[in-house]
Amino acid sequence: MTSELSPEAVTDLEDRLDTIRLKVHDLAMMGSLVTSIQETETILSVVMEMSIRMVEGEVGLIQLFEDGDLRSKVSWGVDENLVRTLIYKDNIDIATYCFQKQDSVILSDINFKVDLGLKIASVMAVPIKSRARCHGVVTIINRTNGEIFTEEDRLDLEMLVNFAAVAIDNSLLREESLKRQKLEQELAIAREVQETILPIGETVIQGVDIGTYYLPANEVGGDFYDIIKITDQDFWMVIGDVSNKGVPAAMVMSAATAIIKSELSRDPASDPSRLMAHLNDVLCSSIIKSQGMFVTLFLARFNMRDSQLEYCNAGHVQPLYWDISQNTVTELKTGGTFVGQFADIKYQKGERPFRRGDRIFAFTDGLTEAEDEHQGFFGVERAMQVFLAEKELPATHFCLRVKEWADRFREGARPDTVDDFTLVMVKIK
Repeated sequence: MTSELSPEAVTDLEDRLDTIRLKVHDLAMMGSLVTSIQETETILSVVMEMSIRMVEGEVGLIQLFEDGDLRSKVSWGVDENLVRTLIYKDNIDIATYCFQKQDSVILSDINFKVDLGLKIASVMAVPIKSRARCHGVVTIINRTNGEIFTEEDRLDLEMLVNFAAVAIDNSLLREESLKRQKLEQELAIAREVQETILPIGETVIQGVDIGTYYLPANEVGGDFYDIIKITDQDFWMVIGDVSNKGVPAAMVMSAATAIIKSELSRDPASDPSRLMAHLNDVLCSSIIKSQGMFVTLFLARFNMRDSQLEYCNAGHVQPLYWDISQNTVTELKTGGTFVGQFADIKYQKGERPFRRGDRIFAFTDGLTEAEDEHQGFFGVERAMQVFLAEKELPATHFCLRVKEWADRFREGARPDTVDDFTLVMVKIK
């Protein structure tokens, strides 16, 4: 025995099916639009408008989870502080509860009056969640017809918000990809700049043996060095460390070396202290704009004709000098503070004679501040011990041996403690 539907029931069913088909079509169109947008802010604005229209809401708010809390991103007629007063369960406001449980919530019949004459009768909160994570919450307050939100409203809004979650995922991935591309471009530029700064191949100068070793901790380091040959009887040694990395450090390195070389081309016999003061003033006035960036630097001029060394140390790790006649090691510390922050500083010049067999060992703090597995530093005293133990080696071999000492010391240490590592050895033959 079968029962037949009345003509009125059939018509009602057809109307409901038409309504459902229209709603599905509208949701598909809205989803297609939302997922085609690439910027997160635009996605949120569009979703806010669609959400209000879809459930016939009065006002609404979209919050995203940032820095450990839900923060308002798009607001239509309602203040974030008001939403925080709508307590749902366990003394937690409805939006926070929705986010923590990652489940939709409908709060009805609360008869809550606020300023400006708004009476809150019904609230719906839906989490913006994807497979990856929950991004935030959409909260809609009141329906325009005065009725409360229904389960059908919840399902409709969840479908729309699911599209929004996917769109936000895609937007964040795109932003991360763009940031990564920008970083890679900046690093490529910085590497190119740095490659133009650092010496290419060995610098051959009669009467001296020169060894160098350079290893940046990352793609682009903050250390730099140079051997500037004026004549066969006159050359300069430069070693420095910029308190930064990447493109900013590379630009400062480039500027510093350009200033030094420009001054030496104009006056090859320049006083190291005056050269340092000039460099400092130029960096302060027109190059370094950040209070957190400066340069430690050591300049030394070797006058082979007069066997005279002149130098200036601007806050750099003090190079070690082996005096063969005295059988002693001293630190070359005369100079002043680092360059690039304080203009009009007067620097002092250090000088001393040198003779055959004397040696200078210069390095950056990548050696002295190398850490072992117990977070102890390699230190200046150990650097001095290595200098004394290995000083008879040819300069290039000496630098390689120092690196071996540092590597043995660092065995078991955390990888993130590695810093730029630069060594320069000058041996008077």
